[in-house]
Amino acid sequence: MKTIWTIAKKEYQLAMRSITSNIVFVLFLIISGSGFGSSVFKIGLAELRGLYGFQHMLFVFFIPAITMGSVARERQGGTIELLSTLPIRLSHIIWGKVLASALQLLTLLVFNIIPLAIILVFGQGVDIGAVILGFIGLFLAGCSYIAIGIFASSLPSNQVLAFIIAFLISGFFYITRYLLILMPLSIVSYAQYFSFEYHLSGFMKGVLDIRDLLFFVGITMIFSLLAEFNLQSRNLMQER
Repeated sequence: MKTIWTIAKKEYQLAMRSITSNIVFVLFLIISGSGFGSSVFKIGLAELRGLYGFQHMLFVFFIPAITMGSVARERQGGTIELLSTLPIRLSHIIWGKVLASALQLLTLLVFNIIPLAIILVFGQGVDIGAVILGFIGLFLAGCSYIAIGIFASSLPSNQVLAFIIAFLISGFFYITRYLLILMPLSIVSYAQYFSFEYHLSGFMKGVLDIRDLLFFVGITMIFSLLAEFNLQSRNLMQER
């Protein structure tokens, strides 16, 4: 765990000093803030559920941008091969990068304290439990997108291609809910379990369902393990 934290801390500090990462962060905050402003001051809807839903949609675009260079950059520079020769497990590298990206995401979501303060001042009957659970659900969904992004980044050495792959996989999990109306009723009950929106909806309502929690944890674990397996298979191929 100490090795994972050391890698995560270094990656996080590098990201915080990166111009590209800061541009992505600023754009995310501006766009999500604009969406919240429209719902509060134009529609008069003083709640965070709409903001959470809007930010979830933004994750499909912005998290691949955060993670696209996590492994692809290492492979392009040849440093991933160097790391593989050190007494560090590939799982430590992958989970260190997952944790670093999760810390970046948490840094972004902390700014939601500003709209929370606004609705507490102007809103009535604010459900704090739903606000907290919605935040937790949004963070868990974000971690799942992060694992997908890091898996995509482990496939090519090109960061743009890694972004596209992550965007397509993330987009599939996001739009599944909206494709359900096109599916036969016999498979809808099964297909909906692949929808991030479906599992996030309970958190947004302030309801904690262990199945939704396990879904996001499972997706994060699966794609992180796939990224590790992909790097291991490449190392074996190079050794041959």
